[in-house]
Amino acid sequence: MIANYFLLAFRNLLKQRGYALVNIIGLAIGLGATMYILLYVRDELTFDRMHPNAENLYRIGISLQAPNGEVNTGGYSPAGWDNYIKSNYEGIDAITSFIERGMPTSIHYIPTDKIVLTEDIFWAEPSITEILSIPVVKGAKINPLKEINSMMLTESAARNIFGDEDPVGKMLTVSNVFATNNQKVEMLITAVIKDFPSNTHLDPKYIFNIFALKPFNENMEDRMNTSMGNGNNQFWSASFFVCNDEKKIATILADLQNQANKIDFGPDTQFKFTPLVRKITDVHFDKDVMWSNRKSVDIKYIYVFITIAFLILVVACINYINLATAKAGARGREIGLRKTFGGIRQQLFFQFMMESFVLVILSTVLAILLAVLLIPQFNTLTQKTFSYVHLFNSEMLLIIGAVVLTVTVMSGSYPALFVSGFQPAAVLKGKFAFGKGPNIFRQVLTTIQFGVAVILLSGTFIVVNQMDLMRYSKLNESGDQIVSIRYGGFSGTATDAQYRSYKSIIQQDPQLQDVTLANHLPRQDNFPGMNMKFKFPDFSDQEFDWYQINGDYNFPQTFNLKIIAGRTFDTKNVADTMAILLNESAVRSLNTTSDEIIGKEVIRPVVSTNFGEVDSTQRPVHGIVIGVVEDFPFRSANYKIDPLGIAPKPHLNDRIIYVRLPAKDMGQKITELEQKWKQVFPNYGFDYWFIDQEFGRMYENEVRVANLTEKFSWLAILVACVGLYGLAAFMAEQRTKEIGIRKTMGASNSLILWLLLKVFGKLLLIASIIGVPLTYLLSRNWLENFVYRTPLSATVFVGALLVIALITLITVGYETLKAAMANPIKAIRHEG
Repeated sequence: MIANYFLLAFRNLLKQRGYALVNIIGLAIGLGATMYILLYVRDELTFDRMHPNAENLYRIGISLQAPNGEVNTGGYSPAGWDNYIKSNYEGIDAITSFIERGMPTSIHYIPTDKIVLTEDIFWAEPSITEILSIPVVKGAKINPLKEINSMMLTESAARNIFGDEDPVGKMLTVSNVFATNNQKVEMLITAVIKDFPSNTHLDPKYIFNIFALKPFNENMEDRMNTSMGNGNNQFWSASFFVCNDEKKIATILADLQNQANKIDFGPDTQFKFTPLVRKITDVHFDKDVMWSNRKSVDIKYIYVFITIAFLILVVACINYINLATAKAGARGREIGLRKTFGGIRQQLFFQFMMESFVLVILSTVLAILLAVLLIPQFNTLTQKTFSYVHLFNSEMLLIIGAVVLTVTVMSGSYPALFVSGFQPAAVLKGKFAFGKGPNIFRQVLTTIQFGVAVILLSGTFIVVNQMDLMRYSKLNESGDQIVSIRYGGFSGTATDAQYRSYKSIIQQDPQLQDVTLANHLPRQDNFPGMNMKFKFPDFSDQEFDWYQINGDYNFPQTFNLKIIAGRTFDTKNVADTMAILLNESAVRSLNTTSDEIIGKEVIRPVVSTNFGEVDSTQRPVHGIVIGVVEDFPFRSANYKIDPLGIAPKPHLNDRIIYVRLPAKDMGQKITELEQKWKQVFPNYGFDYWFIDQEFGRMYENEVRVANLTEKFSWLAILVACVGLYGLAAFMAEQRTKEIGIRKTMGASNSLILWLLLKVFGKLLLIASIIGVPLTYLLSRNWLENFVYRTPLSATVFVGALLVIALITLITVGYETLKAAMANPIKAIRHEG
């Protein structure tokens, strides 16, 4: 019996090839998009679950509130805390820790003179392989960090340095200004490991044994194993522990707070120090703490993607329902005959559900094929590392199966009930006609399709506009032309004289005149602060705790800052070494005007920085304000633009070289910059990126969400277009005789076109009345997350409606116009 139903289903689909093709294409696009969304969502929801004991694995972090109220958080803590927990609490199965040392590490393979500069490094305890999932591909599979000078590197890192050569057993020379005191350390490669997957917040390319740093850290083992110590002498690390009893976490946190209260940060500082403990599976969605360079994600975005997937499925199912019911009239005689010969409604219902199932299965096969073929593009879009294997693992197959059944039921139930309910006497006498009920139902479904299109497209426009507002700020207005070069401006490494030499060589090229050395910009959330204390004796004795950017004289012109009062730095004016530029926010904080502040004295006292050294101004500097620049965001748009001073002297430690390249031949210019770099810095790797890449990293989650929302919204609209095209074709077919009569009576093609288009126009109008206010409310709620927001202007919604109207006109108009231009004599003879 079931085989017979399958056979009948295939025969009917072959008989109605055009109808089947439209449905299969629409469903395949919808199902393919849904598979991608669910693949992405599953990947996000399974972050860090590949690690052993993931449900019982915890990470320790801190929150540090400065006296001025500014809060910094991080995934690090006093190194001895993990030992303290293990020693004082039962049920703590294992602990481990690692450190990162901020500024890039130089890795040198001497035989080929290959130098790599990278920050993707862990200096880890050997026990790290027992707690984290670190599969070994080559080398020592058990305890690969057993030897003090041992190291592991990922497959991609190995290819970068060694190519096809086997790296196991080879030596790399490693140096870092903080970790090794800029001294070179020989490290033995004992294992090659798999690259960390995209759904873990940990992503090192190199893992070194932390005890290789003992020569550079006095009493290192004692400092790592004790939870006490003052703020400057404390050894800080990223620590993990496995706890099998979640109820103990609250007690452990309270105990750690007592330990934190004993840490002495010195007599002049009053920090509020709060320990944090998070389960590793919760880290990815923790918006309060920067646990790693892979930024956390707002769980609300996951719900947004699930909603989009559901809407795409709804649109695809509506297509099927509309087309199936529209085509039902052509099968009236078939149903009448089957009922006359004893067919019961349940059998007919099952047959049409089977047809729906077969069509969905064919669509699913096509969707899977498209999904596999387009995985590289999807990886680029999401910055993930999916392969076809991810589509065919057990969980995804269950999800796909559930989607197939859901779509079959959603799309097939109503058409099956509708068609199986035909009265045989009416259809056999040729008196069957669609009543108001089915027609109204199809119009309601089409209105829902239009509503989804309005919400998704107008919402997409708003999201894209907000991303543009955030990314293309003053610092990034030419971000694809300003190249950033990592510069080791530390004692014993690259010197100011070398920078001046490099700058002079660069500027021999008339196209490379804008060169500056300044702080790492834009400021990522996990960067140290740039605080400086300012006094303006001409206004008051108040001391202001503001931000300061340190750069050389060329900083304003390299970033094309707008001077709204006064002037910029003058290389010929020696006094400008003490001068400063202020932004508009700083002027407003002084309750004065841009013109009045020019020429006023400013004093900047010595102040400690997060690098542990005094600011590069070195001593109290008495200068004057020579100019005011227009406000520009130097941090994320999630923060308001704070008062800022710009000083013409680079910071001691925080240094990046910026070069503005011409619009053409950028690749050639970068090659020349590298060649000149090797002339001045033969012992240092050339590491560069563009400013817009750094902005992209700052907003990586928002940009990814915007890109995914945009692409899937257009796919949903494409699915709707397929359905509208099919529905318009059947509507035109049903009204063929009417069109012929109207043309015979003198109706023009445009009038016939308007006759059918106005039906869709009314439905779009109703959808707009519902969709626009709903989108406005949702968008306004989302934009409240940002300090600077794109306006919710009528232009956005009108633009979205015009796009949808144009798409509808093209989609529906083609079939309608074809029917209008047909020979009216043939149309009158048509038997609908």
